[in-house]
Amino acid sequence: MPGTVAIVGAGQIGIAAARAFVDAGWQVFVHARSQPVWTVDQAYFHSYRLGSDPVPVADVIVDTIAFDAEDIARYDPDRVGRLITVSSASVYCDEKGRTLDEAAGNGFPEFAAPRLETDPTVAAGPATYSTRKIAMEQAAKENFGERATILRPCAIHGPWSRHPREWWFVKRFMDDRHRIPLVHPRASRFQTTSVDLIGRFAASAADRDLSGIFNLADRDAPDVGEIGRTLAARCGATVELVELEHLQGAVGRTPWSVTRPFVIAGDKAVTAGKIEAQTYAESIAPAVDWLFETDRYAWQATFPQLARYPWDMFDYAAEDALFQTL
Repeated sequence: MPGTVAIVGAGQIGIAAARAFVDAGWQVFVHARSQPVWTVDQAYFHSYRLGSDPVPVADVIVDTIAFDAEDIARYDPDRVGRLITVSSASVYCDEKGRTLDEAAGNGFPEFAAPRLETDPTVAAGPATYSTRKIAMEQAAKENFGERATILRPCAIHGPWSRHPREWWFVKRFMDDRHRIPLVHPRASRFQTTSVDLIGRFAASAADRDLSGIFNLADRDAPDVGEIGRTLAARCGATVELVELEHLQGAVGRTPWSVTRPFVIAGDKAVTAGKIEAQTYAESIAPAVDWLFETDRYAWQATFPQLARYPWDMFDYAAEDALFQTL
């Protein structure tokens, strides 16, 4: 029987969860530092500053921003029915211990098959994003036991993102770039996850009392070339995707660029949650349509996580110089 749900965080996962829980008949409260620009009918906003305001209590908590064990320790298991928290597929490591976090120095992890929830992960600790996420997962399981639901999405896409990878292509379409360079476009397969899928599964997990760890993945795992063609078709852009054999500076490097496939299996969530996962092409429209409303000249302020990437994503002069040598 639906009850109350407190959604912590008002980013892209927050809005998707709010919509899904409202649709499922829950009483929805969104807790965040500031009033979000978006609105969802029958979802109510509560100002919430971590560390200074009282911690939310509800039949279900959906924490979209929990980062480490301390974020979980704030919740009182006696006053929360179920805790649903968002982790990351970046926690998986290969047999040599390689992960996405240290890929620049140690090389990308190498996986023979899509990652399952039972596959090896990094150890918990304070060292990296992924080790802290594992510490968060462990705290959730220790404090809530069978009332803990842990979600592991991968490259999330959807509207209201502060890190929309699709902007790498969409801005080029808006800037009338007709030739787009891509480094190893077929090898670069970085699993995508629709934010709508995250919201729908969270609501289903709450309805069905689903416990444990769940990968969340689109039904396919397109390579970066397929992503580019999908986005071009959605935007009505006519472009040539130029394959580069080797990385030359940052030309052709995208937010999905990996030297080996990084794919996760989402079958467990689909089966347990009795939901349908869509393909990337089937689910990308809301993100693209939202991106087209963006001021392309002030994107750094709108997408701060993208702006912090350690290379210039839109160095068109370097791209044109390389094209002249091909």
